[in-house]
Amino acid sequence: MPAWFMDAVFGSLAGAGQRRCARLYLEGLLGSCERKTVRSMTSCTSDLHAVQRFLNQSPWDWQPVREALSDVVEQWTEPKAFVVDLAVIPRYGDRIVGVHRRSDPAGGSVNCQIALGASCAGRDRTVPVDWYLYLNRAWGEDEEHRRRGRIPAGARQRPVEELALRLADKVSGRGRTGGVPVVLDLRGAGNTERAAAGLLERGTGFLLSLGAADRLRPGALRPPSRGPLVTVASPASLGLPGAGRRRFSFLVEWSPARDRPRKVWLTNLLDGTSDDFLALLRYRAASGTALAALREDYGMGDFTGRSFSGWHHHMTLLSAAYALSTLELAGPV
Repeated sequence: MPAWFMDAVFGSLAGAGQRRCARLYLEGLLGSCERKTVRSMTSCTSDLHAVQRFLNQSPWDWQPVREALSDVVEQWTEPKAFVVDLAVIPRYGDRIVGVHRRSDPAGGSVNCQIALGASCAGRDRTVPVDWYLYLNRAWGEDEEHRRRGRIPAGARQRPVEELALRLADKVSGRGRTGGVPVVLDLRGAGNTERAAAGLLERGTGFLLSLGAADRLRPGALRPPSRGPLVTVASPASLGLPGAGRRRFSFLVEWSPARDRPRKVWLTNLLDGTSDDFLALLRYRAASGTALAALREDYGMGDFTGRSFSGWHHHMTLLSAAYALSTLELAGPV
């Protein structure tokens, strides 16, 4: 574990004991155990109890740690885009904070948490650095649920698109990399018009995925007869709130049979070339790959703590572990 990384990212922690627990948890996340639970990742009883307290009961603030992690990641990736993506985390039972039943696009429903993750996307690496946990009405408003999950007063039920915009503000508005576009993929959740209007108000260059219902708006899109399965439709006025006379383009990803749009994106990057748009789509794909790795290899779904702060602590350490392994950090840049 590079000492400079621990100092740079976890310097805001109160003392040596907290930093030791952070290091132990990171080492466990990077280790070979199949399930990434505190019990399976710690080597002795004293470690187990200390790390459990650090994760679930300790009041340390995760936000300064995430900001420090973002600083380190941006130095190594030189971001070309910030990607805000939706992650569905299947869960059993109903006691883990944020868990609720949600419609599954494949039919039926799934018991899950919904997380929004923001990633710094560079040419070669994409690393998630910040998170929001979506709270449905029960967890956002019901006092019994809130007491059980130890949810702070400021965390309430918010629309998915509002959380996504707040997350985009956090990762793109820290003054280090102005002008970097935002790729926002809510997987059909949330309100597209409000998301687009919010991005326009911020003066942000963006690529915004459209939900299934919104895909009908572009009208008669024409698939390519040959070549890449991506087309850019002529700009069209959508009458979005706050859009005024601004114009947009539609970026369309087609099915391999070229018979229907597989995904449609709205963008205000009218000066972008086809290569620019393809690069943004690659960054979005890289974000999906990173989220899949967090689920499969880093224990995103293994955390069984029931507190709001415990979940955020876990996700912060998860991001730090992924950054360590992905960036292959050897020393300060």
